Amino acid sequence: MENTDSTQSVRVAVNIRPLITSELLLGCTDCISVVPGEPQVQIGSHSFTYDYVYGSTGQPSSAIYDDCVAPLVDALFNGYNATVLAYGQV
Repeated sequence: MENTDSTQSVRVAVNIRPLITSELLLGCTDCISVVPGEPQVQIGSHSFTYDYVYGSTGQPSSAIYDDCVAPLVDALFNGYNATVLAYGQV
């Protein structure tokens, strides 16, 4: 799910990873749900809206690159500045 407004100078993408085997064995459950049709996630009673939300529909990681990074690489070769910050933990 994405927001395609190309005038934004900063965009935020969220990738929701599936639970790993050790988490499942410990009885952990997903605490994040995705709002259908919206780039929004819910954690408990709180909702957070982003530009892109990945992971809940089984999209491959390449979709993140194609949607978020590839346009920046193209712009970079056309003389624009670009930065990609990635943070994650397992």
